[in-house]
Amino acid sequence: MKKYVIILVGLLLTSTGFSKSLGQFPNQMLKDISGFKVQTKDLYSKGPILVNFWNLACEPCKKEMKYLSEYNKKYGDQGFNVISINIDNTRSMSKVKSFVKSQKYSFRVLSDPKSVLFRKLGGKIMPYVLFINNDGTIAKKEVGYNPGDEIKLEKEIIHLIAENKKSLDLKEPKIESKVQSKVKLQTK
Repeated sequence: MKKYVIILVGLLLTSTGFSKSLGQFPNQMLKDISGFKVQTKDLYSKGPILVNFWNLACEPCKKEMKYLSEYNKKYGDQGFNVISINIDNTRSMSKVKSFVKSQKYSFRVLSDPKSVLFRKLGGKIMPYVLFINNDGTIAKKEVGYNPGDEIKLEKEIIHLIAENKKSLDLKEPKIESKVQSKVKLQTK
């Protein structure tokens, strides 16, 4: 009987896809497309993020990024952000800047011109998307994009936000209001 309970609990914990960490998002210095330096650990300090890796030759990446920009706007007020990391080399940076400017994306675009972070995180095919919790753990990885995948992506974003909200609620101490304290005292 105990065996079945343990197996059932294990299945429940792994079935969501977000309950098991896939490691820590590494801290690395990158530059945004304007040349400002950014520490990757600062990207998730205010809430969960979605990181997507792409380059100009990747047409599926460009299609996916249109939806990522929408989700960044839609869920930004809940602490969620999309961070886009371009892996084109430095010679292509002027083309990257022009493309990003023409698309008017709502998210921040960083540059990893030697693909160091991309490779460190196991990237081989693009688009490569990582869902990062607000503690820096990698919750989920997605590779590739096909039309219709944006629906699944949005569901995963909603789940990521909910899971991170739950973990924040558990960590924050509950503070009673003066009214709640007064009611407790009167009922004793």
